[in-house]
Amino acid sequence: MDELTAIGRAQALVKDIASAPVDAVGIAQGLGFEVKFADLPANQAGNTFPKAGRKIICINQNDDPYRQRFTTLHEVAHHVLDLPSKHGEVLPSNELERFTGRPSEEKLCDAFAAACLVPLHLIRPLASSLPFTVETVQTLIEQFQASHRCVASSFVRASRELVAYVYAEDGSIQLALPSAAVREAGIYIERGIKLPSGSAASRLLRNGVRFDTEDLDASDWSNSASADNFTCYEEALHMMAWKQTLSLLTFEHLGRSTEQSFEKDDDDERLPPLTGQLPWPRK
Repeated sequence: MDELTAIGRAQALVKDIASAPVDAVGIAQGLGFEVKFADLPANQAGNTFPKAGRKIICINQNDDPYRQRFTTLHEVAHHVLDLPSKHGEVLPSNELERFTGRPSEEKLCDAFAAACLVPLHLIRPLASSLPFTVETVQTLIEQFQASHRCVASSFVRASRELVAYVYAEDGSIQLALPSAAVREAGIYIERGIKLPSGSAASRLLRNGVRFDTEDLDASDWSNSASADNFTCYEEALHMMAWKQTLSLLTFEHLGRSTEQSFEKDDDDERLPPLTGQLPWPRK
């Protein structure tokens, strides 16, 4: 199974939901699960087990609500996607915070959970009207009650603009998700390589601060020949506890600003329209 299939099944499951936030517990219950909240150890996000013919999802009551929602739908994903659990009987909390070294089955369940929490049909109109910025993502986090990663990845999948989302751990790119427009432009960002040294994300890691921005050439992010025709504006966040960075990239074609400048110059040289009024004062 690939990621698109997992996301497609999530979209089918939530297609009739009319507004955010999604009722994660309600989705689980609709599939025959009972969801319980218990005082689990700090390193356990949750687990799923059968009991007397019932299917129980147990969630750590001490985790923050956003994580509880994600854990619930991650556990549901194993059932819907028919994927075996590779994290054992319990889902470790720290596993939800990282990407490196995780089995493909767990990554697919993460993608499923994110697509449920931020349904495509609900975020698409927002992605069409809002800029891809940290401020926008923060607003949508509160609306959808989902994490930065869930919201940013779903925004990019829904957007028709030249945007991309790059997630890195300890300076190494783990996930590079381009919008359809970026793919069509021929800009590809490689996974498994270091962040560009001049990027805001790289600087955040060096300086130990949370937020920064940077303007670079798109070729700093991509080795694709097409990247030479674009610039790239980056807003980056640093999750310091995990040495993770999230880069929100917006690309602009080099010719666009030049064409706009020429159009403005041409307009400046044109005679003003006739109005019937004399341009000099009457005597």
